[in-house]
Amino acid sequence: MVRLKRIKSNNLIAISSFFIIISFFFLFIFQLYKLQIAKAGFNHNSFSKLTKIPPLRGNIYLRDKDGNLFLAATSYYLYDLYFYPPKAKNIEKEIKTIFERLKVSESKLNDLIDAAKNSSKSILLMKNLTDEQKKEIEKLKYDSVFFEEKIFRQYPLNDLLGTVIGFVRFNEETGLLEGQYGLEKYYDEILKGEVGYRNNFQIIKNPQKGADIVLNIDYYLQRKANEILKSALQEFYASGGLIIVAEAKTGNILAVAEQPNYDPNKFSEQKDYSIFISRLSKNYEPGSVMKPFIYAAAFEEKLIKPEDTYEDKGYVVLNGWKIFNFDKKGRGVVDFKTALEQSLNTGAVYVSQLLGKTRFLKYIEAFRLNSKAEVDFPILEEPNFKNLKDPGREVNFGTASFGQGIALSPLNLVQSFNAFSNQGQILKLNFVKEIIYPDNSKKEIKPQVITKVMKKETLETILPILEGVVENQAKKAKIKGFRIAGKTGSALIPAAKETPENPSGYTENAITTFIGFLPASNPKYIVLVRLDKPAQGLLSFGTAVPTFRKVAEFLINYYTIEPDKFEELTKEINNF
Repeated sequence: MVRLKRIKSNNLIAISSFFIIISFFFLFIFQLYKLQIAKAGFNHNSFSKLTKIPPLRGNIYLRDKDGNLFLAATSYYLYDLYFYPPKAKNIEKEIKTIFERLKVSESKLNDLIDAAKNSSKSILLMKNLTDEQKKEIEKLKYDSVFFEEKIFRQYPLNDLLGTVIGFVRFNEETGLLEGQYGLEKYYDEILKGEVGYRNNFQIIKNPQKGADIVLNIDYYLQRKANEILKSALQEFYASGGLIIVAEAKTGNILAVAEQPNYDPNKFSEQKDYSIFISRLSKNYEPGSVMKPFIYAAAFEEKLIKPEDTYEDKGYVVLNGWKIFNFDKKGRGVVDFKTALEQSLNTGAVYVSQLLGKTRFLKYIEAFRLNSKAEVDFPILEEPNFKNLKDPGREVNFGTASFGQGIALSPLNLVQSFNAFSNQGQILKLNFVKEIIYPDNSKKEIKPQVITKVMKKETLETILPILEGVVENQAKKAKIKGFRIAGKTGSALIPAAKETPENPSGYTENAITTFIGFLPASNPKYIVLVRLDKPAQGLLSFGTAVPTFRKVAEFLINYYTIEPDKFEELTKEINNF
């Protein structure tokens, strides 16, 4: 027993001795380290701290139909030049040579030299040197100079796509440029890159550049859409507007013109921050562009046929509310084809009542009207169909059938309406065509089908009616030799709140919309035009419709679309 204790005691002495030797060894190493730091001229104030090197953020490109790229967002470094006197061999000579090499005159040159001679800390000589200037100074091989990188973001296209691309802010804590709105925000993880680290004389870890993204947006189409929208705002005295162009068969977004817009290079000058959130993301009451969805549901359920009729008195009363047609006129006995072509509210209400609340909501969901759009874009509002929740009043379903009292985003509308032009398929919308990683590997964003609605028979029933809208009501959208299908919508803008003087809860201002696709025989492009608060009394077929036509004409010429209404062209040739 006594021997065991002695053994344990000897072991304890050996272990203690080992730890004492190790402690002295690490203390010796630490003293050597301090000596080396001191010898190198490092001190706590200027050299012991690691500095983050911000990475170059990935570029954003537009393209054209031939695949040429156009730079829309890029990053670059500027450098602050520092001088560390203890490492200089000749302070005055080195500073003078630096300024001579940079070919700049410095009125306070002598003050800088005096400050350097009387300081053991680094001093700032010059801010915002370019890469070329930095390389020129590095050729001097002075031990006394070092640089601190600063990262900047530039948007060469200025306000061409401000609300879509968004902008960035520098985060001091992370050392990264961070996307705030638009595609800069949505693709932040891909674009941002990885920080590097350095002390004042060497890089410890190189920063990693972010990936580049190539948009589906066509540079020339985008410029034309902007031009057309600005012209429309002036012509119709509208306060703002939006044009969206997408490929019908892929969901690729080719252009987004929006006004008002802003220049992301000057985002800090904006007083009204609401401009940063695009109309693409915000809900609005779309008006009669909702009607095709309700009619398609009734055709799908075989509740009506286009030739069936109802009596149009010009109004209908629901829950004590009188709902009128847009012109407050009755047309007597009218068939459903005519009711949709002429955008009669009474017809839409009649069809919604045939559907009933359960089936109405079933098709709102089937068309994904009550779901956020599937799209690579941030800050999307949730569609608002709250007033249709069970038990939902008849009047709410009635007004919803012609797009009032409910709200959804323009992206929602394009995605759902595209089912009519794409064989009933609802596709994901894509802003980005391709991601290019720093190692030059690429990821292509392919079309994605979300769901399919409507039988072939339903599509064959409703498509001729949507063509009839252009032939018989939205005539200003017609283009000789081309079959075009679409739907108008004019909706009053809700007031901030209902008042005794305004029990309806709506203002006198309206938003006019036209959404259409072409050529109807084999749709290639779908276009939404929205104009906010045009002059009072102007409806969609007098504002959004002629604006749509200008976009469609450019599409036909730019993409060389072949006509599909040959009989119209043949007739013209024969007459000639």
